[in-house]
Amino acid sequence: MPDSAVEAAARSYIQAVGSHDLAALDRLLDDGLTATFAGAAFDKTAWVTALKRLLPVLVRNDIREVFTAGDRACVVYDFVTGTAAGAVRCVELLGIRADRIRETELILDRVDFAPVNAALNRLRPPAR
Repeated sequence: MPDSAVEAAARSYIQAVGSHDLAALDRLLDDGLTATFAGAAFDKTAWVTALKRLLPVLVRNDIREVFTAGDRACVVYDFVTGTAAGAVRCVELLGIRADRIRETELILDRVDFAPVNAALNRLRPPAR
């Protein structure tokens, strides 16, 4: 794939998450997706479930930079929330084939993200 197609797929993915466009997200994520965050691996279903959990506090994603090399992309973006965290800088390393995300690794500062998790925990109904 040309770098421009890799960049377009990477941008589309980050924008789909930021705009809560689950239909686009489903089209962009390969069925064999492997996602990694904090040492844990997720398949497509588990990754989409994790992303859906974030949507109540996610206002948008602001892409700052996209770097490509072959079928790989590195996207640096601000995960903009309606929480005390405000914008949290994130980096995703993506593997793309045939315009679909085959792998992703999300990197962020957990301390900066803590207010996001606290807000999400307040939104959850209490366990019975």
